Amino acid sequence: MMKRRILLALAVLSCTGSLLADKKPVKVGLADITAARQQRVTRAADKEGIKATLKYEQIADMKTPRISHQIFPSGDGFVVVGGRTTGFQLTETAELYQNGQWTNLSIGSSHDGAFSVKLSDGRYMIGGGFSSSKGVGQSKATDIYNPSTKSFTTGPGLTVARAMSKAVAVGSKVYVSGNWYADDNVMDLYDGQSFQSVGNMDGRCNPYLFTDNSGNVLVVSAYDTKGKDFGFYTDDDGDQLLLGDYYYPATDETRYFGLPFTPQNYPLGLSDDTRREDYHFMYEGDNCYLLLAKTTTGYMLYLFDFDGLQLYRFNTVEIPTADDAGQTITWRGGIITNQAREEVYLIGASGTATNQTLHIISLNYITDDWTIATAKGFSHNLLTASWTLMADGRLACTGGGIKDNTDAQRKAYIFTPPVAGEEGGEGGDEDEESSALVVTTKDGMQTTFVLLKEKPKVTFSGKDLQVSTSRGIVNFALTDVQRFNYINLPATGIKEVADAPDTDISYQQDEGQLVLSQLRAGAQVGIYTLDGKLVRQLQPHHAGTFRIDLSALPHGVYIVKADTLTYKIIKR
Repeated sequence: MMKRRILLALAVLSCTGSLLADKKPVKVGLADITAARQQRVTRAADKEGIKATLKYEQIADMKTPRISHQIFPSGDGFVVVGGRTTGFQLTETAELYQNGQWTNLSIGSSHDGAFSVKLSDGRYMIGGGFSSSKGVGQSKATDIYNPSTKSFTTGPGLTVARAMSKAVAVGSKVYVSGNWYADDNVMDLYDGQSFQSVGNMDGRCNPYLFTDNSGNVLVVSAYDTKGKDFGFYTDDDGDQLLLGDYYYPATDETRYFGLPFTPQNYPLGLSDDTRREDYHFMYEGDNCYLLLAKTTTGYMLYLFDFDGLQLYRFNTVEIPTADDAGQTITWRGGIITNQAREEVYLIGASGTATNQTLHIISLNYITDDWTIATAKGFSHNLLTASWTLMADGRLACTGGGIKDNTDAQRKAYIFTPPVAGEEGGEGGDEDEESSALVVTTKDGMQTTFVLLKEKPKVTFSGKDLQVSTSRGIVNFALTDVQRFNYINLPATGIKEVADAPDTDISYQQDEGQLVLSQLRAGAQVGIYTLDGKLVRQLQPHHAGTFRIDLSALPHGVYIVKADTLTYKIIKR
């Protein structure tokens, strides 16, 4: 293909780096997120973050120590791929974590410092990485993981050998950009069969990849292929800009694109495990992206609306730079978005590598509520571990190192991020004098549990918020829960509320059918996939027992919402 760089000689930009001359980029505006939301969201002024205890479990160790490896969800578990192992050596291994144990998977290549991307058909492509131990050389190899068969197949080779690159899927196509100590003057384009070279790019390592509704691709990073300052530029209006490559597939043209960042305020570098879907979400039809920037005084979260060509400062959350003991908190560049809960998670750590304190900020990007949850006593650096969002909304964390690239770890954890604006993953530090737990769902309904002899216990199970009482367990789908909190009730009001919903609905699975008993007339019944897609629905006109045929559904885990209760079922 012909590759063209569009030169718009309308102004001359002076540059603090060495790449730009006589080129005017497409520029975006800069505003505070509060200004953009004055007509959209009713906000409480100056919302403060809530402190909570971070809930987690340490799961079985991986079979192979890893650092700089890929990780992605698979069913109700996750897969780890490649990376470097003890002594900064390559490892041609992969493992699946499911049902509490690790299983080795066969894979044809090593992928240390590679990229991973979710394809349009649900498979994952893993590509590139260092070709030799100790971070030497680059690779063209790709492998593709099929979650249905839990196996890898060899994929097509890249046109450019790459390490520390990133990829983005646009429909059935995949674009790959970035490199380390090697040329990065074109992108790799996968058309579903093979790769070809497109675009006219400037070299970057582990770049952000953005796409808009027209399928255009923007590549941005503050670091070049040697990890040095990519260069910031000042135009004739006096605006400082971080330049990106703006690729138009329809014409195979590449333009410069300017984001209003400066050497004193620039996006943090992405970790090797970060994928575009981690920091991307759709909002009001626009492709929006989250970037965490380092400033002279700390950190600032930004929202980039690519379709609206606007960059917003997320001035509603104050990201702490020190913990309660005064130790510096370092924040990871890779943000993780949970669009089902309208939350984003920032991961930071303080203390020493052998006695680390972990911090996770959960921010609701619609309401601006946020909570920072903390856990202490980790024996290695979890900021160098690999992280992914699991299907149930929890965060898997695997591997990492202690002090350098030679001491890869086997340890693995699953963290339960807090609900933004709420205290803790198990009800928080509620007041001992509180007398009731209230769960409020997004439709405005409230369920109240009286605290009599024993307090209801709030936990997270899969995609449910689970309330355990002496009478049993009640599940609420997390996507339906707006908040839960503990309140004081007057003594005269205790008899006016029940300690569990008044329902006797029961269910069982019988030869491919779901049997629901004692439904009331008009009850709403829905069966949903774990990502919230409705696959079966029933609204009985009379009370009684009803059957829902499950035979056509694929095997897997589903959520059943029957009147006021929520169940999880497994279709085998």
